[in-house]
Order: sequence, then structure tokens, then C-alpha cells
Amino acid sequence: MEDSQKKPVLAVLGPTASGKTVLALELAEQFGCEIVNCDSRQIYSEMSIGTAHPTIDEMQRAPHHLFSLVAPDHNFSAADYAKVATAKIRQIWQRGKVPLLAGGTGFYYDTLAQGLGPAGNDVQLAEQLRVELQSSGMAAMLERLHSLDAAASSQIDTNNPRRVLRAIEIIMTSGMVLADNKRVSPLPEAVFMPIVVTRPREELHRAISRRVDKMIEAGLESEVCRLTEKYGRQAAGLNSIGYCEWFEFFEKKIDRAEVREAIVIHTRQYAKRQETWFRRRPGPPVYNLADTGICKTVSKIVAEFIATFAL
Repeated sequence: MEDSQKKPVLAVLGPTASGKTVLALELAEQFGCEIVNCDSRQIYSEMSIGTAHPTIDEMQRAPHHLFSLVAPDHNFSAADYAKVATAKIRQIWQRGKVPLLAGGTGFYYDTLAQGLGPAGNDVQLAEQLRVELQSSGMAAMLERLHSLDAAASSQIDTNNPRRVLRAIEIIMTSGMVLADNKRVSPLPEAVFMPIVVTRPREELHRAISRRVDKMIEAGLESEVCRLTEKYGRQAAGLNSIGYCEWFEFFEKKIDRAEVREAIVIHTRQYAKRQETWFRRRPGPPVYNLADTGICKTVSKIVAEFIATFAL
């Protein structure tokens, strides 16, 4: 596709409580962007407290899309996200605006920037392959992989059983060798500009603790209780951090202080996983929002990026 036909997509990504929402709003106001949710929990409706859903005031500062999209008992896949986000981004372009992805779900960003690839998932086949590995051993699985795709051994870590089994599953499910299972973005006309943000670990931990306390003060317990009664504990959305920790409290197995501590610990662990993901994909640079003047630096970079496109 010719460069003149390319369109911009901004993305503010980072771990929970890092300050990405504030930065995204500032950029949206400065450059007239429309914010597109890139968080797998904020997709769900009725979960405003526990997911740190944008407030009414925040949503009035810039157009927001794909928030509170489905009910908590609805299964919403990355493929579903790619479909609705792709359509929304193209609508924003048609209005002459810049879409700005904002959130902490790295896999959602990947589905747009890189695509999911043609390979599907076959739960039954995956389990069958795991059983075969246990009974036949790794050598037999490597031989099977070689028989399906002789070139696959040079494309994956053959010392990693999980990757070997996944490669076999992909080949058998798709009917294509690994080299043909290329990931293709659903937005080939897009040029992505990811802005990955973070804060020092201790500062991030303090921010997480404050956020959890504010959620509890805002009525998180009542929100979880209401949604559990309405949708049941097995609802997809209620598997989220901030929600499932209350179940033992409702059974009188733990007290509120223990619920609060569990949410803080699980959120910190999740933030660490998010940081690891974003440092690897999309990778550096990573902007430390604790650094003086970093927001001005980011603003300048964004201005230069947007200026290269004709919307």
C-alpha cells in the first residue's frame, strides 16, 4: 500500500495504575483524538468500579469507544475485539480524526498491530497432544512435527514442549505449514505508534494500593455482590481481579482486610506481567511518567507522527 494511503493509530499502553489514562486524555484533547478501549475488562458493562472504567467527566473530555460493550456473562475473544476495533478505527479515520488505543491488554493491541494469524485453537486436539507427550515422550513429538513440517524445527524452540505441541496443533488445525501461518494485521493501512508508559516499581505499588482503597470506598463490594447475584460466579467478566477475590468473603472464609490484601497482591502481580509483555511487544522505548517533562516529550513525538499523515 502506498504511503499516501496509510493512516495513523496512536496507542497509550502500560501496566495498571501507571497513569496511562491521564496521558491518553491529555493527548486526545491536544490532538483531537478519539479514544478506543484496549482493555479486556473495561469491555464489560456494569463493572465500572472494579475495572477503573472512565468516569463521566473523563468521557466528556474526548470521545470514547468500546467501553461497556458486552454484559459480564458474555464471552468476548481477542478475535471479537479485533473485529469491532477495526471497524471503529476506520469510522474514526472517516471523520478525519486520529484513533488512540488506551489500555493495558497487550494481546488486544497485538490483534490489531500484528493480527491473530489463520491458525485456530482446538482444545480437544491440544489435550490429546499433551496426553501423547506424556505417553510417548518428547522425541516422538519432535518426529511427528518433522513429518508434518520439516522446516518447523528451525522456526521454534524445540526444547520447549509447549511450543512443540502448539506448533503441531497449528499445523493440524490450519492445514498449513508454520511458514504460511503468518500473522497479518486486520488494519493493513494503519501505521501504529505505541507509547508504552510505566513508573518506578515502588511508586506503582503505592498507586495500586491507593486505587484499590478508592475502589472499596466507592462500593466495590456492593458491585461484586450485585453482579454475582445477577450473573453467577462463573460469568466471564467476574473472573477479573477485584471481583473473584470477594467470593471467599461471601462464604465467610476471609474478612474484608484479607480481600483487600488479595486484590492488591494480584493487581501488583498482573502489573508485573503487563510490564514484561509491553517491554517485549511492542518493545522500547518505554516512557517513565515519573520523569520531569516526559509528557512534553511524548507530546512532541506524537505531533511529529501525526504531521506525516493527511487525514
